[in-house]
Amino acid sequence: MNVFKRIADIFNSNLNSALDRIEDPAKMINLMITELQDTLTKARSSAASRKAEKTSLTKERQELTKAIERWEDRAKLAITNKREDLAREALSEKKSCSERIRLIDEQLSNLDSILASQEVQLTQIADKLKEVKDKQKVLVQRATSAKEKKQVARTLHSTDSSDLARKFSELESNIERMEADAEMSGYHGKRSSGDEFSKMETDSALEEELAALKASMKEKK
Repeated sequence: MNVFKRIADIFNSNLNSALDRIEDPAKMINLMITELQDTLTKARSSAASRKAEKTSLTKERQELTKAIERWEDRAKLAITNKREDLAREALSEKKSCSERIRLIDEQLSNLDSILASQEVQLTQIADKLKEVKDKQKVLVQRATSAKEKKQVARTLHSTDSSDLARKFSELESNIERMEADAEMSGYHGKRSSGDEFSKMETDSALEEELAALKASMKEKK
C-alpha cells in the first residue's frame, strides 16, 4: 500500500551507505526517526479507518440478517392471506438483502486480510523505530568515525609523496639557514658588558707590559 512505500524504502536501504553520502550523520538519523514516526502515525490512522469500516459493515450485516428474517415472515404471512403478489415482493427483498450480505462478506474478508497485513507492518515500523533510537548514538559515532577515516585517507591519497619530500627538504633548509643566521649574529652583534671588561683588562695589561719594556730599554742605554 502507498502509506508504507517510504518505510519500505528505508527498510531496503543500507544505513551505513546512506550515512556515508551525507555530511551530517546525526541529521540523517534524526530525519530517519522523524520519517519512521510519521509513517507509524499514518499507518495507525489507516488501520483505525479500516477497523471503523469493518465495524460499520459488521453492523450493516447484522441489520440485513434481521431484515431477511422479517421479509421471510412477511412472505409467509402474504401466502397465508392468499397474496402471492406480496409474497413475491417480500421474497425479492429477502433476495436483495442476501445479495448485499454476500458483498459485505467479501468486503469483510478483504478488510481482515488488510488489517492483518497492517498489524505486521505496524509491528515492523515500531520495532525499527525502537532499534534506530536505541542505536542512535552508536550509529552516529560509527558514521562520524568512518567519515573522518575516509577523509584522512582521501587527503593522504591526494597528496603526492615526492611533493611532500620536496616540501620537507625546503623546510629543513630554511631551518638550517635560520640557525646559521642566528649563529652569525652572535659574532657581529653588540658586545656584552663582560666582553667590554675583558677587553679593558687585556688592554691595561698590554700597556703595563709596554711601559716596562720601554723602561728597561732606557736603563740599558
